[in-house]
Amino acid sequence: MSFISSAAFYDGINGEAYVPYAEYLTECFSKAAIPVKEVLDLGCGTGGICAILAKKGYDMIGIDNSADMLNIAYCANSGLNTLLLMQDMRSFELYGTVQAVYSSFDCLNYLGSAKELGKVFALVHNYLEPGGVFAFDVNTRFRYEKIFDGMTYAYESGDDMMVWRSALSDNGKSCEFWLDLFLCDGKGGYRRERETQRQTCFSREEITGAAAGFTLLSQTGGKGFDGCGEAEKDYYLFRRD
Repeated sequence: MSFISSAAFYDGINGEAYVPYAEYLTECFSKAAIPVKEVLDLGCGTGGICAILAKKGYDMIGIDNSADMLNIAYCANSGLNTLLLMQDMRSFELYGTVQAVYSSFDCLNYLGSAKELGKVFALVHNYLEPGGVFAFDVNTRFRYEKIFDGMTYAYESGDDMMVWRSALSDNGKSCEFWLDLFLCDGKGGYRRERETQRQTCFSREEITGAAAGFTLLSQTGGKGFDGCGEAEKDYYLFRRD
């Protein structure tokens, strides 16, 4: 679940969605049974959404297990009311409770199994106040089969380039990503780095089965603002009992 040099490409791939995603989240927060002031971002990445919500007046906590992601997030959230912690979402600890939790850009798909998903839900339940909300998106099977399987994508960030290849497993439960990064050394040359990532395809039954102590408020398709159509993403909103 770690990201190395690919952190430099994250904002270029997702950045245009930060503002509309933050607006969607504020709508989700309005569905809480309690006022929302303190918010946890699980898998905050480079902290773009954290910064927008902090500017809206929320007290933000961002958790990510990548130092490279957090280094960028520190800059994005400089001078804002955002606490950034380097922790794994499967075992995170907070100093207190929050009234809302969210996880954006299919972060939960990086969990390895339904058991790990259950651990995350249990931790969120522990730190989320009764009546608070948990919002997240996950990739659908359609996206893995039709958008990722056997495909290659290329991204540029300044003088750097990333080539992204992906393939669905034989049983259709996981998708492997191979990232080749060509990073400019500033001297006219490049160094090559490689990352391997894996995502798990979770069904609605697995997600709702993991959500002990929560009530499902809504499940909707892709919003479009992140480049994903209705069939490619599922957006879930739960409220803690």
